[in-house]
Amino acid sequence: MLNLVVYVKADDLRKFAHEVLVKVGVPDEYAKIVADHLVLAELRGISSHGIMRLPLYVEGIMKGEINPKPQIKIIREGMVHALIDGDNGIGQVVAFKATNIAISKAKKIGIGIAGARNLRHVGMLAYYIMKIIENEMIGVAMANASPTVAPLGCKRPITGTNPLAIGFPVRDKPPIILDMATSIVARGKILAAIKKGEKIPEGWAMNKEGKITTDPKEAAEGILLPFGGYKGFGLALIIDIISGIMTGGNYSLKMRRGWYTQGGFFVAAIRIDIFRPYDEYLREIKEYIERVKATPTVKGVEVLLPGEPEFRTYIKRLESGLPIDEEIFNELKNLANKFNVPIPQIIK
Repeated sequence: MLNLVVYVKADDLRKFAHEVLVKVGVPDEYAKIVADHLVLAELRGISSHGIMRLPLYVEGIMKGEINPKPQIKIIREGMVHALIDGDNGIGQVVAFKATNIAISKAKKIGIGIAGARNLRHVGMLAYYIMKIIENEMIGVAMANASPTVAPLGCKRPITGTNPLAIGFPVRDKPPIILDMATSIVARGKILAAIKKGEKIPEGWAMNKEGKITTDPKEAAEGILLPFGGYKGFGLALIIDIISGIMTGGNYSLKMRRGWYTQGGFFVAAIRIDIFRPYDEYLREIKEYIERVKATPTVKGVEVLLPGEPEFRTYIKRLESGLPIDEEIFNELKNLANKFNVPIPQIIK
């Protein structure tokens, strides 16, 4: 099937997402956070967590499964830590608050950690890591979700895609940001393949009978595979325990399967100068990057650091616009018509 793509400006898409969210009852401040998050994901090339999620969030709000106006509360707190209840709110809003709490505590103490429970899909974890890096700190974030993943041979999923992100500030260069699902692929890419009418690569998923499939619909109803076999599965279990059991946000097997289901969210901010002077750290990480990039390679191969491909995509898309699959753009048109919001203008 021919995959048609249209291009729109990032600012136009951000404004559109914001206006749609406000129309379904999301407060202005919260709508700005979610819209900014979705567009940043598109700019970084993480479309599985980008604007394609907006219709799903709107559906969840209208069905009463997502609270558009959560009363977010701190339910446990100490000098270094906090646990918040998200009141079943949009995940980006709740996770953003948890991240800001972790940053605030780290500024005072050196380390800040926060957990969140009772929230919905938090989206791209790099968003929170970037907020921490902006404050000259190292960031760690993770979240667990409803069961969609299990090792080869299983007929029932055990964990969610349970992503992990870690980031480090760098002077005058893009930060190093590892942001990955513990499945071979993020579940959003299965959804994207369904919308585009495309097959998925062999080895991504199994059907309900535990057999490898290339049909994204079978994958959505079946089981995703962990990356790296038992190593990825083991990491997914650990994230399930930290994000779900430790925070009281439920582990994967306790959750109802859904596109915007989230168990818990965990974030940590670490001030580098509690270990060594920040400028000294920056000098050495610059040297480290230079030596890594200088590694001899075969012709045509370049060593890329975590987050570097996404940064290059970000720069490119700022100039050329955001590519939106035509099927997804049609869904945005439906939202525009339903809520009387101007659709982003196609630029090419």
